[in-house]
Amino acid sequence: MPTTSTASNLRGRPERVFVSVDESTGKSTMSFHPADVGSPVQHDGDHKGDAAMKDARAIAAKYPGCTVHGPHFHTARPPGKKLMRRRSSPNMKSDDPPPEVDNDD
Repeated sequence: MPTTSTASNLRGRPERVFVSVDESTGKSTMSFHPADVGSPVQHDGDHKGDAAMKDARAIAAKYPGCTVHGPHFHTARPPGKKLMRRRSSPNMKSDDPPPEVDNDD
């Protein structure tokens, strides 16, 4: 179980633990802030992020003030698929200034 080894392999005190889950592969990843505290830890077959969240909560309990963020779910882009880019408005030219926003409150 990664909880014990993960907590003992940290090279300092984490301020935050982030948990993300790649729904396309079923892998969850725990990463830390600051990043030099420890390398990211992956759990295979953790589709819901339960194992990573359990480990993250154990780390947060060991280091008071450490917060857990997540799980955040995402899907990796399939290999070879192009990155989708947003188009600008057809009425707006590249040399036009951005529209003004009225913030009178």
